[in-house]
Amino acid sequence: MWLWQDVDHFTFNVSERLRGTADYRDDGQFAPVAEELALLARERVEELRCRFVDLASVGRYMAAQPVGRGLVWESWNAGVVAALVGDAASAQQRLSVVLGEDPFVPWMDEAQGAARELLCMVHDQRAVRNWVVDRVLSCRKRLPLEPPKPTEEVLAGLL
Repeated sequence: MWLWQDVDHFTFNVSERLRGTADYRDDGQFAPVAEELALLARERVEELRCRFVDLASVGRYMAAQPVGRGLVWESWNAGVVAALVGDAASAQQRLSVVLGEDPFVPWMDEAQGAARELLCMVHDQRAVRNWVVDRVLSCRKRLPLEPPKPTEEVLAGLL
């Protein structure tokens, strides 16, 4: 989940099925299945922490994501991280894709509004950073997650 989305629910921006489904018959049968799933999830979290060690690694991942109709969050998140790492051209391209979508649901209006805000400041790294920090802090409150200790650590805690 990228906390700069500033939502009040958890999202799964980088996800995959680690294993097939399992039927539940009773607690005794399902307990080992649940334990195995928990261990798989823990391993995957560690892999993701190693994969996304900094904004540059997030940027590379997001730049490789598909662009196209209906892929609003992929383009939106790629635009945000591109702006954060100073790649204004990529940020403008990805955020323009978001603005090209038909906002047929309220969350799309919100995403497009945020894209417009970010497009206005894409050449000002300090403004982008402050915008992202504000959104991350807001998201942490809404979920609710503990705030990072010093505000300077917010970007380090984006992942």
